[in-house]
Amino acid sequence: TVVIVLGPTQPLQAAELASLDRYLAKGGRILFALDPQAEATLGQLEGRLGVRFERASITDDRSFLPQRGSPADRRFALTTQFSSHASTTTLSRTIEAGLPLVDSGALFDADFAAAAGAEKPKKTFVIRSMESAWLDRNNNYTFDEKAAEGEAAEKRDRYNVAAAVEGAKTKGADGKETDGFRALVYADVDLFADAVVDAGFGQRALVMIGGPILEDAVRWLGGEEVFAGEVITEDDKPIKHSKSQDNVWFLLIIVGLPLLVLGLGLTATRRRRKKPALATREVTP
Repeated sequence: TVVIVLGPTQPLQAAELASLDRYLAKGGRILFALDPQAEATLGQLEGRLGVRFERASITDDRSFLPQRGSPADRRFALTTQFSSHASTTTLSRTIEAGLPLVDSGALFDADFAAAAGAEKPKKTFVIRSMESAWLDRNNNYTFDEKAAEGEAAEKRDRYNVAAAVEGAKTKGADGKETDGFRALVYADVDLFADAVVDAGFGQRALVMIGGPILEDAVRWLGGEEVFAGEVITEDDKPIKHSKSQDNVWFLLIIVGLPLLVLGLGLTATRRRRKKPALATREVTP
């Protein structure tokens, strides 16, 4: 069983957070995806997970996905920074141009609220921004190296976007050891949103912005990370060409092919004209 908390817009109530905390204490599995434009945070779960969510938006003026040609495009930051973890196995192998972070928040370390002497959970930040990114605290889409009066200074750094937390093993009522909780926390809920992309030949396709991120996340949360990886099918994939490549093929077919046929015909005709006539003689019976 996996609990998915996908982009809550309002803060969770204290009773709801307490229920999730008890669920994790018993070895539960949770996927938390937050949005900096919403008001929800991790609340009291910060102590359980050792992660704090900050709602300031990650912005990058060097590595980003152009959209409208305005400074707002810097909120479509691209990253290729993935840790070696089962929850990002397929993602790190298939995302070549970079994973788009659409108006993403950031995650920071928080103190674990574990009891004294208890083993602390294992925490791994599995996705980070590029080092050219910063947290745009004043929402002006511009890197302000020197902070204005009353504002915090902005800093370029690799900011944490996703964290995988694995709790220590626990003992059940029968005295047997069971696996501890597992939790994935994302500072960008748009990784799980759909986007329309150009599939070539004038066709459109609906894909998840985060690509295979959901499949590997659920496999790791469910303890099935051994199955993580790219799924290979025998389906024929269409051959894609750029616009310039299509123009080249058009010219080759329309102009090049007739010229080739004409050239072969002229060559054959010249060879026939240069061929000497065979000598003939009349035979009398």
